[in-house]
Amino acid sequence: MKLNELRQLSNGELLEREKELFARLHKSRFESYDEEAKNPGLARNDKKGIARIKTVLREREIEAQRSKSGDAQ
Repeated sequence: MKLNELRQLSNGELLEREKELFARLHKSRFESYDEEAKNPGLARNDKKGIARIKTVLREREIEAQRSKSGDAQ
């Protein structure tokens, strides 16, 4: 998914998507040990997807902290 598409999802949806990607990445790692990896590029894409999701979640966390500290002042 693209970053803009991820930003439109809720936090719960993002966390669910992250779990799916992590499970798929874990599965592909075990397949690679068996020499049956059909597409080794999928692991790379899954890692990038997880990083994108974590980026969006962190952006939201920072924004929430900024708005909270802005309300206190």
